Formats: sequence, C-alpha cells, structure tokens
Amino acid sequence: MFEFISQHQFWIAVAGYWIYSAAVSALPEPPANGSPGYLWLYRFSHTIAGNLTTVLGSKFPGVGAGVKPAATSLLTMVLLLGCAVHYGIHPGALNTTDSAAYDALLIAETTIDQARLDFQAGQLPADAKVALDALIRSYNVARASWLTYRGALAANLPSQIYFDQLTKSLLDLTNAIRDFKGVHE
Repeated sequence: MFEFISQHQFWIAVAGYWIYSAAVSALPEPPANGSPGYLWLYRFSHTIAGNLTTVLGSKFPGVGAGVKPAATSLLTMVLLLGCAVHYGIHPGALNTTDSAAYDALLIAETTIDQARLDFQAGQLPADAKVALDALIRSYNVARASWLTYRGALAANLPSQIYFDQLTKSLLDLTNAIRDFKGVHE
C-alpha cells in the first residue's frame, strides 16, 4: 500500500484535495445564533480550501502552473491528515485547546511579522496599515485571552468562561487576518 502511495503521490494529492474541497463545500452554513466554534471551523475550512494555491503558489518558483496546485494539495493533505490522525500537543501545553491556541497565535504572529516587513519595504498599499493595526490589536487581545485561559487551567479554576473568551478572541483574530488579506490583495 505504501509503495503504491509513494509511486502515485501526485494523483493521490489531487484526489485528496478534491475530496477535501468537496467536504468543505458540503459544510452547512452556520446559523446566526450558532456555536462560535463551528463558525470558526466553517470559516477556517473555507479559507484553507479557497486560498491555499494563492498563498503557497509563489513558494514554488519555476514550477509549472499545473504542478503548483498539486504540490499545494499534497502539502495541505499532509498537514490536515497529520492533524486529524494525531495532533501532537506541544511540550508544556496544559491541554489540546491550549496547544492549538498557541499554534493559532504563532501563525498570526508570523503573519504580522511578514506584513510589517512587507509594509516597511513598500510592498503593501497605504490603506493596509489600518488593517495591519487592527490585526495587531486583535492578536494582542487573543494572546491575553490565551494567557488568562492558561492561568485558569493552571490554578484549577472553572475554565469555561475563559475558554469562551479565548474562542471569541481567536475568531476575531481569524476575521482580522481575513480582513488584512482582503486589503493586501
């Protein structure tokens, strides 16, 4: 089985990405009063499915246009399957939520750092500064919520209210990243 997969990586990646895209397209629209967690999952899944080639396509210089989506698909499937099969909690994390929030904050921090460099190099439009500032504020709120949540867990306090605040702040951070991306493009 592994030999077959290694010999047909391209087509497996294409099929896997097609299946992933179909699954994301089949997700029901979240209701207005629905769970913030599902809303985040819905938006995150659609963002990944719709923008992976755009985001990662430039990372493969000199590669033909037909191969870029396949390489992106392969990378996506490896990441998603790796996370779905076994999410490795970071050393020092208090639980899976703590670890996943850390990952989200790390991704946002990397986005902010790159955006700052792009802005300083004049590679962003002038109106991107407002969206970047909003993204930085949202990141700071999400980081503070994460630290508060960790503190509640470490002190064995009831953590549901802190979990809800963390979920909302991470959702707001996701929206700020999307808003920045909209101005950036």
